[in-house]
Amino acid sequence: MFERIKHIRTSLGLTQEQFASKIGLTRNYVAKIEIGNREPSDRTISDICREFGVNETWLRTGAGEPFMPPSRSEEMGRLVKSLMADKPE
Repeated sequence: MFERIKHIRTSLGLTQEQFASKIGLTRNYVAKIEIGNREPSDRTISDICREFGVNETWLRTGAGEPFMPPSRSEEMGRLVKSLMADKPE
């Protein structure tokens, strides 16, 4: 699993510090997970899947695709966000 977690982080272009910050961990803990010295808890796995749109089955077993396809509401949210990015609040 540690290789798949590193794959997620690197494919998103995040440093260990950035990745850790988004899921409430320390950079050191993420580094230990990535080299196989620590097993992530169920909560950490859940947080990774929720925060980064990762397929939990893939993360745990390697079966299937790494990322879940975005829902229609997520796509619409991203579109609205991008359209409003240069608008003052």
